[in-house]
Amino acid sequence: MSSTAQTVKHLPYQIDETRSKGSYYETYWKEVGLEHLLRHASPQAFPRVLDYGCGRGEFLSMAAEAGFQAQGCDPDPVCVDLSRKHGPCELLDLENPHALFGPAQFDVVSCFHVLEHVPHPMALLRYFITLCRPGGYLLLVVPNLRVFTHLRKKPLPGKTIVNEGHLHGWDHATFLNLMTRHLHTEFCGWAFDATLLPVISPFIQSVFGLKAVIRVETKFFRKLLPYHGHSIIGLFRVPE
Repeated sequence: MSSTAQTVKHLPYQIDETRSKGSYYETYWKEVGLEHLLRHASPQAFPRVLDYGCGRGEFLSMAAEAGFQAQGCDPDPVCVDLSRKHGPCELLDLENPHALFGPAQFDVVSCFHVLEHVPHPMALLRYFITLCRPGGYLLLVVPNLRVFTHLRKKPLPGKTIVNEGHLHGWDHATFLNLMTRHLHTEFCGWAFDATLLPVISPFIQSVFGLKAVIRVETKFFRKLLPYHGHSIIGLFRVPE
């Protein structure tokens, strides 16, 4: 492993949603994604869900509670152990990631904040399409490059704007272009998590507290400026 790779921060193995806004949103965008999926795909008609890069396994628990047959995979053995508390989970071999599952094995493939970390996201998305049965769904969540905290900062050497482990980035337009024109999936719709406003959000949190700023960011700010939210949450259907 290179010295650069060693400096990249890993997904935390434990989070406390009551003490950190970032920790709260790590769970919240999964909740929003599941609600979006349920508006289009019932657990009865599309029961088999794979959460690719499942991390600590929160989405496995949510999906199983909603009635899906959910399983996960992750390249980190610690994450696999954590996820197995919530459902079946397999260790993913990054040297041979396509060996774990066969074609058309799932009705839904979900992937939360993973694509931006992989060297070849388009190849991975093609693999997701093969994993889904015809007419199945891809629930995809990536960071949004149009968040205001990015737009107000200058990209300079040594100045961190995006997560240091991110290799790629999209806004809604470029992600839609990738999924529909280049990968030929059907766009089903966007969902939105939270919109953070520089200066205003920190002020609200400092004066009124964590719960207040989360409420404002996930309701009023989100409705006012949805395409500047934290995440791009898209649902796409695999061709029949």
